Amino acid sequence: MGIRIGVDGGGSKTEIIALDHTGRVLCCLRTPASNYHVVGIEQAVQNIIEGICHALQEGTLEGIGITVAGIDTLEDWKIMAGSLKQGLMALALEANIHIQEVPVILENDVFGALMSVRGEFSGNVLAVGTGVVALGVNPEGEVIRVGGWGHRFGDQGSGYDIGRKALAAMVASFDGYGPKSILEDKITEHLELAQVQYISDWLHQKKPTTKEVAALAPVVVEAARKGDFVSLRILEESGRDLGLLTKALLRKTKGLELGLVGGITHIWDMLGPSFMATVQEEFPDLQILKPNYSPSVGAALLSRIHQVRHIEL
Repeated sequence: MGIRIGVDGGGSKTEIIALDHTGRVLCCLRTPASNYHVVGIEQAVQNIIEGICHALQEGTLEGIGITVAGIDTLEDWKIMAGSLKQGLMALALEANIHIQEVPVILENDVFGALMSVRGEFSGNVLAVGTGVVALGVNPEGEVIRVGGWGHRFGDQGSGYDIGRKALAAMVASFDGYGPKSILEDKITEHLELAQVQYISDWLHQKKPTTKEVAALAPVVVEAARKGDFVSLRILEESGRDLGLLTKALLRKTKGLELGLVGGITHIWDMLGPSFMATVQEEFPDLQILKPNYSPSVGAALLSRIHQVRHIEL
């Protein structure tokens, strides 16, 4: 029985599945993170190879799709591809597999997200979690990417952006140069701080990761549900920013459908109104789609696609 292996790797975990020719998931397992910017290239590759090794027990290999966060530049791709090639060749020798005959795809994790929408290399997807990136395929088959520039000068509307704005609003409320907000109490309680002033220690001594800042987004949502004007405004701005990003993508792909993936789906009721109002100014017929598959299944399906990057073994 032929199988395709899908790897969906991020900054906190890696999910690996084996998919048979009917689309049935034969096995699903998780290993630690595989974003090499987070855990280092050696550990990232080890976590991926261990998962692939386990999935190989399910049948004859027909393809491997690896979609990983942190593959943002050509240099990122070369670093990851080179190390994965070594790991896969060693695994092939150990398992006695002619892996040179098998297509091995390596792309950013948003490619798996795109495939997860309909199982096809077409359409558009907006992936929002700690960061944000949009990907689509135009009628000519050209791949278009918008966003994904990172938290330092991009990722507007992302979980990190919401958390950063919440911290700024909290201190503005405390000092009195901004509107009063219950974020003062909500954030200090969430971070287990005795008082607002200790936020400086949290920022400078703990040096929180982007993921830890993004973890404040649910706190903002909770405050907004209690009617906090400042939190409501932050979420409204987030929806609008995501709408602007989406419009930029749709102009290039000419598409009128959009899949949503990531943490955004859990707070869509708070972001959706301003998002839709922004997008429908230009694209009134936009349709929002829920993914039919998991990103790891999307990665496995990606191994059938020719117009993506292959690792030459």
